[in-house]
Amino acid sequence: MVKKQAKQLLVQALMDLLEEAPLDKIDVRDMTVKAGLSRQTFYYNFKNKQDMVDWIFAKNNEKAKLAFTKKYSLYDYFLTALKTISQYRSFYSSVLLGGYYQNTIPGPFENGLINAVQDIEMHCASGRMNTEQWDALLFFSFGAKGMVMHWLSGDMRMSPEEMTKIILANMPVQLQEYTDKYRK
Repeated sequence: MVKKQAKQLLVQALMDLLEEAPLDKIDVRDMTVKAGLSRQTFYYNFKNKQDMVDWIFAKNNEKAKLAFTKKYSLYDYFLTALKTISQYRSFYSSVLLGGYYQNTIPGPFENGLINAVQDIEMHCASGRMNTEQWDALLFFSFGAKGMVMHWLSGDMRMSPEEMTKIILANMPVQLQEYTDKYRK
């Protein structure tokens, strides 16, 4: 079996299992049984469950980053990220709401946004962000994560498109000024 296929089977097994149990109750054995693969195959593809979760975040962040780099649009970045989160809602709910990354600051969500804005800084903008803009970016990324977590909890009933507009409408002024020509 090709490594990419095995990874996809393991990821799908995890997604299916998350419909029944939280991430902290799922182990490697559960995933391999569900995928019909051996534990050896799991460890050939991932170091451990944390490595798998990190890989899923990275792959999903790549989708959002790719959408962003087509037009350097933060709207496209958020919309793609939120559509992916919506598609894998059980995974993101378990990981983000379940506190799986509670000791990681910044976590994978914040890092995705920070990296997108750094791409603007490196490839598009005239000049680097000043300290005030950088602080605004950090504040905004953590706030946006809080909004997404609230959305994931089901308290906010809106589409990824509506959520994207709300997040961007609440971007700090310092960051808006820096990214304005890259917003939809």
